[in-house]
Amino acid sequence: MNQLENIKELWKQQETESLRFSKDELQGMMRQRSSSVVKWILIISILEFILPNIFFLFTDFAASREFNEKYGLTNMVNIYLGIHLVIILVFIYLFFRNYRNISADTSVKMLMQHIISTRKTVKYYIYYNLTIAAIIGFHMFYEVFNSKAFLTTLPEKTNIALVWIISSILFVLVLFVLWCIYKLVFGYFLKKLTRNYQELEQAE
Repeated sequence: MNQLENIKELWKQQETESLRFSKDELQGMMRQRSSSVVKWILIISILEFILPNIFFLFTDFAASREFNEKYGLTNMVNIYLGIHLVIILVFIYLFFRNYRNISADTSVKMLMQHIISTRKTVKYYIYYNLTIAAIIGFHMFYEVFNSKAFLTTLPEKTNIALVWIISSILFVLVLFVLWCIYKLVFGYFLKKLTRNYQELEQAE
């Protein structure tokens, strides 16, 4: 009888160890998947920071400076550019920190928390880019359309309100296209992170 009970006990221990091993495997797999996703998010954010700067290297600085001075945009552009660069660098640091946290050997609970944190960071990154683009765009429209240099170039019977409306509609369409691009690219990664989180939640 004792021998039978010992066999049952050994069998239960084997089942427990097998279950624990499966959970460990799942955790490792989810960590690897999630770290890969965050790595790509980090790469895209860095490219988004670098590519515009490379583009500016091939622009006509003299013409750009002349345009800004003509419409009184120099100070505004410099202020927005400085703020934007600092905030983007902060986001790049946050994505890098999220990548390190997810790649680290932590518990399932901590891994789930890091996934949630990464998803929030990505959403804030999208909201920030769309918001700063809208603020800068409409501010530039306001400064240009109200500048003497612009108003003197318009025909006498030009309806400035209509110019405002058409320009605003076109700019909103540009923002919508930008939102669609972010939704397509980062939405794909967010879905992957959400799926990983749900699988970890079910395993708990």
